Amino acid sequence: MSIKPLVFAVLSVVSAVSFADENGAGKFYLGLDAGSGKVKKKAPLMPSYRTTSETDRVDGGRLYIGYQITPKLSVELGAVRPSDYKQSATNGVISYNARVETKNHDLTLFYKLPEVLPGLFVLGGATYSTITTSVEVPLLRRSGSIRKTDTDFTWGGGYEVRLFDNVDGRIMYARYAGADLVTVGLKYRF
Repeated sequence: MSIKPLVFAVLSVVSAVSFADENGAGKFYLGLDAGSGKVKKKAPLMPSYRTTSETDRVDGGRLYIGYQITPKLSVELGAVRPSDYKQSATNGVISYNARVETKNHDLTLFYKLPEVLPGLFVLGGATYSTITTSVEVPLLRRSGSIRKTDTDFTWGGGYEVRLFDNVDGRIMYARYAGADLVTVGLKYRF
């Protein structure tokens, strides 16, 4: 399923709605984003193997809490959980099945650009990831897993609009730990 029609529809709707005053609904907020994205193709785990199947799309969600520092600047602490990346490969005799599970936590700054377009924002921050790679070799009846942590930059942009008194809607593109995600979401201001 292509995300382009969804992105176009959401942008069409939110661009028709005027953006409300930032300070009317409070400083703290809680939100949830959901979306889909692309991952970079990865080389086989073992150099002499040929990839037979591989995941190239991930779906995921982000739960976050934020604080509006100024009318233009806010900070969010979020947890991103994309779907697992899967890869199968063979060397002609022995094959393996691998699954990579990623859990991301981010600290991100959002800066609004009302002088360009009301509701437009850019974002940047850091992501801390826990990555678990599990491999199964059916012929040898062996399996194992490796867990590692990583820190990476998060960046992107999007558009936000006031839907109700304390509820905002947004569409966003962001790069989290090697995955490009396009999300739509809601946030509630306290």
